[in-house]
Amino acid sequence: MDEAPTPNEAQWRNWNEISGPKWVRAAAVMEGRLAPVNDLLLSEAAPRPGEQVLEIGCGAGATTLRLAAAVGATGGVLGVDISAPMLALAERSLGEAGAAQAKLLAADAQIHPFPAGAFALALSRFGVMFFADPIAAFRNIAAALAPGGRLVFAAWAGIEANPHWEIPYAIARRHLGPPKPRPPRSPGPLAFSDADYVRDILAAAGFEAITVTPVAVTLAGRGAAEEAELATLFGPSGALVEEKRPDDALRATLHEEMTAAFARFPTLPGGGLALPATVMMASARRR
Repeated sequence: MDEAPTPNEAQWRNWNEISGPKWVRAAAVMEGRLAPVNDLLLSEAAPRPGEQVLEIGCGAGATTLRLAAAVGATGGVLGVDISAPMLALAERSLGEAGAAQAKLLAADAQIHPFPAGAFALALSRFGVMFFADPIAAFRNIAAALAPGGRLVFAAWAGIEANPHWEIPYAIARRHLGPPKPRPPRSPGPLAFSDADYVRDILAAAGFEAITVTPVAVTLAGRGAAEEAELATLFGPSGALVEEKRPDDALRATLHEEMTAAFARFPTLPGGGLALPATVMMASARRR
């Protein structure tokens, strides 16, 4: 992918130059953390053997692998993402698994001309909150679905419902100050935290039987120090650190205080931290 596509140029640059490379470096940890969300998503979507599935924002391919196993050799999965670094990792993972029924595409799902009516299911794990024009994007996705085709995705609920983000963000903001002002509902991890807003988008894009429900889930964290390190890289606190670029001494202070905060989270039976979180589970059908 050599050129930044429009109208998502800012997201293309973020996921190719900033967030995507970070994710690749931490992929094993991040995918382990989000495994419970994959379980929710696959349970809700219920992909069937032989189905054709469009995955929006496939990232490093963890969900793609599970979709490929679900649809089997007679089905197919097309994983779409704008991040070349993440797609490269996904390609390696699919190759190692021998998942020939899964293909990858470097493209902007908001504007890419997918084959009309080619898919029974469109699915996304945290990949749909970054569209510059979400109604246009979901219209494009709807056109790729067969009549009655299913849409299922997971998006993040608000920061107040996700203490694994809220607590380190409060620490970062106390030391670094507030972020630059942004328009309401700008593309980003929290853009779809309002259920009514998401319902309106999907209805305007040509979907029906729309449900958007907050679901509590426990993420599988690592140790407190490792979670503190991740909090300086990802989520709202990571975005603030990226914006403010603190020096090494201030980064060390952030890490120390975040480590102490994460140490107060409960532990999992097998080790690691239990991180309470809330996701918005959305489902709909193409009219």
